[in-house]
This record gives sequence, structure tokens and C-alpha cells, in this order.
Amino acid sequence: MGGTYEPIDSVRGITNKSSGKMGLELAKEAYIRGADLKLVVANVSVEIPSVFDVIRVETSSEMNDVILNLVPAYDIFISTAAVSDFEFRQKSDKKIDSSSSLFLNLKPTTKTIRQIKKYNPDIFLVGFKAEFNISREDIIGCARKQIADAGTDLVIANDISKNECHFGSDNNEVLIVDDDVLSVPLASKKEIAKTICDVISKKL
Repeated sequence: MGGTYEPIDSVRGITNKSSGKMGLELAKEAYIRGADLKLVVANVSVEIPSVFDVIRVETSSEMNDVILNLVPAYDIFISTAAVSDFEFRQKSDKKIDSSSSLFLNLKPTTKTIRQIKKYNPDIFLVGFKAEFNISREDIIGCARKQIADAGTDLVIANDISKNECHFGSDNNEVLIVDDDVLSVPLASKKEIAKTICDVISKKL
């Protein structure tokens, strides 16, 4: 859960605005329902209750390694983290001089979600897909592409350009996509977590 951080040098890096709020609400709801949980947590703006077993990571590479080590032992994996899509080809172990222009050479990060079923073919895999200012049909198309590419059993898709649905908001409006599409209107992330867990329970 949360957003990963990719270092440029010893003091700078790139990240995203993911807060970890949706991931935490899902963890709370699963815990209430009796699930045995482990949270892999990157950069978040929420406080994680001490009741949870937490592994802290920073970069997409660290998150990938930890998750692939864990998934063989679990029945469900919910991929709420906003993992960086790019990392730097060369990272400086010193602070880069800021007196001149800087050109950054990026490469794609490993798509962890596409590896999960290779490590545990029987795991129930839930993906998230955040898009920006695209149509409902296109969001559904993106979700179904993830299903095809990663073998996700369920995708929670949303448009973060919508009012009250941006990264860090307390509310959201989502589409829950598999063979069918369930539209969940604007609600608190706590209520959305309950709906997602209800759907997962029915699918198992």
C-alpha cells in the first residue's frame, strides 16, 4: 500500500500522491472479518495501527522482492499500492549538483502484479487501476487489459480526476470489474472497502 519512491541521488527522488487510505481501509475490514494479514507498506500519509504485521519498503524493486517472497503462503493478494512505473537507469550515490540542467534517463519498473500468478497460481488476485480523465468504457477496457495481462481475478478501477476521488481523498467512486461490472457510487473508502470485501467473499 502507498506509493513507492525511486531515488535520483542520495537526497532526491520521484514518487506519487498515493496516501495508503484505501489500502488501510481494506486491511481494517479484512481484519474485522478474521483474515490473517500482512501489509507491505511504502510511503503513506496514514498511521498504521500496531495490530497489523507490517513490512516497510521504499522502492518498487524492494516491494517486488518482498511481495513475491510472500505470495506463495497466502490465499488472497490485494494490490492497492501505487507502484512507480519508472526508475532511473543510473542513480548517483552523491547529491547531484543543481547548478546546471539535469536530464533523467528512465526505464520501466517490473510489473509485480504480472508475476503473482507465476508464484502462486491459485491465489485470488485483486488489482487496482487508477486512470485520469477517461471515459467509463475506457476505464473498463484498462481494467480488462490488466485481467488479460496479469490474470487478476478482480480489478478495482477509478478515475482520479473526478471531484472527491483524487489521491489522498477520503472518498472514492469505483468500478469493480471481472466478467461483470459493478458500479460503486461516491462513498467513503471505508464503505467501499466493505463492498470490495463482500465481492471477494462471494467469489471465493
